[in-house]
Amino acid sequence: MPLRIGLITDIHHGPDVDVRLGSAAPELLEKFTRRMRNDFHPDLIVDLGDRINDTDLDADKRRLGDVRRMLEAAGVPILYAWGNHDLLNVSPPEARAILGKKADYESHEIGHYHIVILNSQDPTIERIGGTLSDPQLDWLEQDLRTGTTPAIVFCHHPLDEQDPSRHWYFRDHHDHALANNRKRARTIIASSRRVKAVFNGHMHLNTVEVIGGVPYITLMSLVDAGITRGPSGCWGEITLGEGGSVEVKIRGQLSIAVSFR
Repeated sequence: MPLRIGLITDIHHGPDVDVRLGSAAPELLEKFTRRMRNDFHPDLIVDLGDRINDTDLDADKRRLGDVRRMLEAAGVPILYAWGNHDLLNVSPPEARAILGKKADYESHEIGHYHIVILNSQDPTIERIGGTLSDPQLDWLEQDLRTGTTPAIVFCHHPLDEQDPSRHWYFRDHHDHALANNRKRARTIIASSRRVKAVFNGHMHLNTVEVIGGVPYITLMSLVDAGITRGPSGCWGEITLGEGGSVEVKIRGQLSIAVSFR
């Protein structure tokens, strides 16, 4: 049986900030969860982070809970990766309790696949950039050594080498775009010979790069309106075959479809 994963990122629930139209998040999340329930029928959903537009402790905690409740309308398990906006005012233990998240980085055997959720807020850099710490990457190396099932990796910040200058903010802030320690992460991923794809958000663009035989796929923000008429409305639908095949459809105004075998 294939494994189906609904993918969403950079929801930015909250007040509108520049092109991040957080006020549109509830309606778009309702559309996403309806699609999941009625058409795609995923086994789980992965939320890649930046689920709120941060303002203050009380509002951020409330909005994190809002996003969880809205996503749970899909009726399937949800795994969460940390984005930089999620933890600016809320501590990781508080945020984990709100979302029902077991650890800051974690892995799960689901179906015939090994699902890895990394934490690129380890630590956050200047409130926007991100890092994968060496202890976390030591854990990843050991985690991927154990078992033989195909693996899929999820992280908020990109682990590839895409060009930050394509984005209006990151063109002047390259150090805030891609995850620090990403080269070591890619070495571990390639050496494992298990990882079939890596997914991330953060960049508010759709991007596909293949490095060392592994596809790295960036998903556009749900609410960003910087290059679309109104919020993009983008989310991903991933279908994983038993032999390690990966099919990805990105819905919304910037729709694409790619497959890897």
